[in-house]
Amino acid sequence: MPFDKPTRSGGDYLDVRKETEKGPRLIAFRILDLDVPPEDGDFKDQATNEWKKVYPVVADAMVIDGPNEGVIYRGKTYKYAITNALRGASQDDPNYTTYPGKEIGVRAERSKKKGVSTNTVWGNEPSDAELEKIEEIFAKWGGWEGGRKPEDVAAEQAGAQATAAAVPAAGGRGAVGAPTRPVAPVRRPTAPTAPAQATGSAPRRPFGRKPA
Repeated sequence: MPFDKPTRSGGDYLDVRKETEKGPRLIAFRILDLDVPPEDGDFKDQATNEWKKVYPVVADAMVIDGPNEGVIYRGKTYKYAITNALRGASQDDPNYTTYPGKEIGVRAERSKKKGVSTNTVWGNEPSDAELEKIEEIFAKWGGWEGGRKPEDVAAEQAGAQATAAAVPAAGGRGAVGAPTRPVAPVRRPTAPTAPAQATGSAPRRPFGRKPA
């Protein structure tokens, strides 16, 4: 099933702050539930002085590029700006235009708007080439039934950091700065052993050579 671009709803959407620390990120979504009870938002209605309601969405998400490529977050609840893309409507509009099962690809990137925090991340419409990449990488990782688990990626990254920390500093010096010297191997006398035999009865031929 091909991915759709998000429906424009008069605003920007999608807050994946951590994923976009070093630049834009492509994300694939699958909507699971739109009929989630509304919650109080971050802004008040100037006419009533009451908190505006926001309408959460439950969805699956796969990261398409970057170090977390292929990571799937299953059945998470999303609120605020991101739901503009997932619902096809403003986050405080109860009348959504999308449906459960719909798949949407977005380009998440930090805000460049004057007067808006640079920590705000919008989910913008991807180009045709970016949408093709979303579909390609999504298929590469096996779709919604495949992907990588967030905890597995975290373990891989922790292991890589531990390995890097264990590598001696450049120049072959130890912790106190003294040059390290290779330790000569201890030679121990060994008793002669009988030649190994192959599965059959004939002597084994080392690396395929014929006997002299």
